Amino acid sequence: NLRILHLHENQLSGEIPAELGNLANLGELNLSRNELSGEIPAELGNLANLANLRILHLHENQLSGEIPAELGNLANLSELHLHTNELSGEIPWELGNLANLRILHLHENELSGDIPVELGNLANLRRLFLHGNQLTGCVPASLQGQFDSSSNLGGLPFCE
Repeated sequence: NLRILHLHENQLSGEIPAELGNLANLGELNLSRNELSGEIPAELGNLANLANLRILHLHENQLSGEIPAELGNLANLSELHLHTNELSGEIPWELGNLANLRILHLHENELSGDIPVELGNLANLRRLFLHGNQLTGCVPASLQGQFDSSSNLGGLPFCE
């Protein structure tokens, strides 16, 4: 019956347990500002079927590897904070499925490649942070004018 799990700022180390993907009623998961390492478990994508996960904070750790495409299953997610880690690879196009997403923080990682055109589907997105990566290309034009003044696209232009 656990609905909220906040374990931020506790000097936790090691990997994120894949078993967290079995918490059937979890609405918020905050593991930020710890010393967690390893990859983000793809099993967190199970929280789309089991739970109503709305907020996921994994920022300011030492997480590595790619962002799991399975996070794109989290249809009710409104906030995704993955910044200030060591995440690499491309932004998965599946994040464009997160129709309720309002805040997406991916800055200060080692992400590369083009911005997926599917992110243009995020009609509710109000904050997008991409700076501090090696991203190329352009931000989907459909997102232009949606962001508040705090957003930082890392100098990437909007597509024409």
